[in-house]
Amino acid sequence: MSDFMDMMVDMLPINSNIQKPQNPFRKVLDGSVGEYMDGISNIFDELFLDTATGGWLDAHGKDYGVMRKLDESDESYRERIIFEKLEYLNAHNLQNIYGLVLYSYVEDYDPEDNTLTSDNPYNSNQYMAYASDELQDILEKKFILGDSITWL
Repeated sequence: MSDFMDMMVDMLPINSNIQKPQNPFRKVLDGSVGEYMDGISNIFDELFLDTATGGWLDAHGKDYGVMRKLDESDESYRERIIFEKLEYLNAHNLQNIYGLVLYSYVEDYDPEDNTLTSDNPYNSNQYMAYASDELQDILEKKFILGDSITWL
């Protein structure tokens, strides 16, 4: 008998027919609902970021927009997910975590015109930057960027 079914049967009134071990309905419940619930209890730890492992941790990372690096350990990946979710949208994090080179925003910027701009991130609160489509997508989902970054 499954552990879940034992627990459920113990909650029933003493005179319930399901209390009898040979009851056919009890056997059906034990083989279906009981087995299913026992299986769910085995994945309970995987449902939480702080205890998930392997593919389950990858699923949490995907939900947060943080992909696992090649050969990254579960513990290192978990710390990175937590760190990246606690971060704030600021120039320092965009440069150090995402590797963006930020330039002060210049309206109608055209590199062919040799328009001057600054790479001092503290010179402005509007920036221009280059990033892959994948990184842009991650940042757009993670933060409300509005017009703070213009992608080149």
